[in-house]
Amino acid sequence: MEMFRRTYADINIENLIHNWHQIKNVAGDDRFICPMVKANAYGHGDVQVSQALEREGALGLGVCLIEEGLLLRAAGIKADILVFRGFDKRGAEKILEYQLIPVVSTWEQIHSLESAADEPVKVHLKFNTGMNRIGFNSDQAEKLDEYFRKSEKLKLKAVLTHFACGEDSHLANGFSAQQTKEFIQITEFFKSRGVYSHLLNSGGIAGLAKARTMNTPDKNQHIVDRNWGFRPGLMLYGYQSADHFSEIDLKPVMSLKSVVNNIRSIKIGDSVSYGATWKATRPSQIAVVPIGYADGVHRLVSNKSHALFAGKKVPIVGRVCMDFLMLDVTDVVQGTETSRWIEEDVILFGYDEKDNFLSANEMASHTNTIVWETLTSVGERVPRHFKGLKKT
Repeated sequence: MEMFRRTYADINIENLIHNWHQIKNVAGDDRFICPMVKANAYGHGDVQVSQALEREGALGLGVCLIEEGLLLRAAGIKADILVFRGFDKRGAEKILEYQLIPVVSTWEQIHSLESAADEPVKVHLKFNTGMNRIGFNSDQAEKLDEYFRKSEKLKLKAVLTHFACGEDSHLANGFSAQQTKEFIQITEFFKSRGVYSHLLNSGGIAGLAKARTMNTPDKNQHIVDRNWGFRPGLMLYGYQSADHFSEIDLKPVMSLKSVVNNIRSIKIGDSVSYGATWKATRPSQIAVVPIGYADGVHRLVSNKSHALFAGKKVPIVGRVCMDFLMLDVTDVVQGTETSRWIEEDVILFGYDEKDNFLSANEMASHTNTIVWETLTSVGERVPRHFKGLKKT
């Protein structure tokens, strides 16, 4: 589609591939890895990200919705696609028709699959060990093992659980260690069946890398000693799940960009934007940028956060509007002709053309949220430009 507004998200596929290989280096050669591409690959473009990962050797991909799996199949993705959300009989039929792999969390889902299946179906079985969201409780493990031994239609391939506090996964006394101990007990019921087990999300993977460097008794030996499968999400897109993780070299993949539409000269006491929440305390130059909360720049960053302009951090001033935001660029443009700055690039997070960087964590902190939400909030009307994506 032709673009009339220069607001877009650069998606650096080379950085994505770098992160993928960093994760594989931690995993080694014989570990199950399922990169998560749900929620439009965390806002990065699920089809393009999946194509790049498949070319790099990813054998499986993770989505939440059946619809997401169908979209990837329609785009020609051949890799295994795990569907993590629940489903009814109609959903089971679509899963089987498009050769998706169901992650099963209830007896109802088991029965739906059996009633829809004409031939054996690969299944991953999810257990709740403390997240208390979805999954069988651990006291169901023995019954499930017996059931799958007798089932002619369902073939158990893996069991899994999910960390609630992955940021403490490296510690022996953390909540993740408690979950891991409980999950080990669950896996014992399936030990003779040759199934594999996965539980390490981005926090868990980073925790494993950190625990390997620790030579103290307070490390979580349970995640080091076993060949747990990986489900990288956030780290695939270049961000750590906690500040204390730094053992894996990651490069952010998305850069959210726009340009200056015009620059307004205002005098002392003049206000900017709705509600007059910001007033100039000096003669100021205000850059108007065509991106707003409809594009994913939350209104809560008003008068708090920054953007990169000509390689310098400048403050967002006044309330962010649906389609625009304003920057105080006085310190950068003073003494120059303002007309020369029209169409100057503005980076809300990510890299500019000279590799100056502004982390999405800054925007997340000013919206009292997490970087996961900041990335996935970038709206549909913001085109994604893919850098380094090879043509099929």
